[in-house]
Amino acid sequence: MSVNRSLPEGVEKYGQSPHFTAGKVPESLKQAHSTKDGTYARLVVTAGEVQYFLVGEKTPVSTITAGDKFVILPTEEHFIQVTDDAEFFLEFCR
Repeated sequence: MSVNRSLPEGVEKYGQSPHFTAGKVPESLKQAHSTKDGTYARLVVTAGEVQYFLVGEKTPVSTITAGDKFVILPTEEHFIQVTDDAEFFLEFCR
């Protein structure tokens, strides 16, 4: 299953994470977490794959591959899993 999402109109980027590689993914991203109310995150994968899971689910909502983006909704509890060759960053929007 793969969900396609986009940012709502009027939402703009205000920040960006560092560029993460598979070996340097913070543990906090691999465990349950969420963005704040009103904050969207756009997951941008530049190499490999990142799987996006909702907390409590065993099947990923989406598998994002190199060159693709995925929108994370405000307050949505989630975690990620990455392939050994994954590289990605997050853009924060509101």
